[in-house]
Amino acid sequence: MDDKTNIADRVRQIVAEVLDEPVSAMDANPVLAAHEWDSRVSLEALAQLEAAFVVAVDLRSFHAARTVNDLVDLVIRSQPTPTR
Repeated sequence: MDDKTNIADRVRQIVAEVLDEPVSAMDANPVLAAHEWDSRVSLEALAQLEAAFVVAVDLRSFHAARTVNDLVDLVIRSQPTPTR
């Protein structure tokens, strides 16, 4: 598996955990609003994502995310770029 797949799997797992739903629910319907995604859940997800990936996620971009895939892309964009 590549890094993007690993990140996607972990993001889906975190979102499922904070929503108290199975990961399969994220796969079946990745639209966050289709689940009980409210301000409390979103802040918990943000905190867990930042802790799990050791990143600082842009808050405006986070609130603009509409799907689990949007969150995956946001986490990937938030990763530090490797230095040579």
